[in-house]
Amino acid sequence: MFLARKTSNWTRAEEVCSSWKFLGGAALDRLAVLDAVWKKEMGRLGEHCVLLGVDKQDILVKPSSAAAASELALRSSMIVKSLNKYFKRPWIRSIKTANSI
Repeated sequence: MFLARKTSNWTRAEEVCSSWKFLGGAALDRLAVLDAVWKKEMGRLGEHCVLLGVDKQDILVKPSSAAAASELALRSSMIVKSLNKYFKRPWIRSIKTANSI
């Protein structure tokens, strides 16, 4: 029949949404929440560490000094836990420092 729907022209919305890659694979809603709670959870260390971006499940941070980088390395597991509590499913795996950027 001429009114039959062609299956090759249809794409499911789920397939379209799963194919989009935002900023290293992180969804925009996750990034908005992460940006909102970053300073709150970092406390005084947040003044010395700038959130640069996300690479899949890793957060990229630029510390302002070697002391801030050391403190970030020591507290990274606690920071990851405290950041993950704001999401339905924990997705942050680690914090990486970027000294050359």
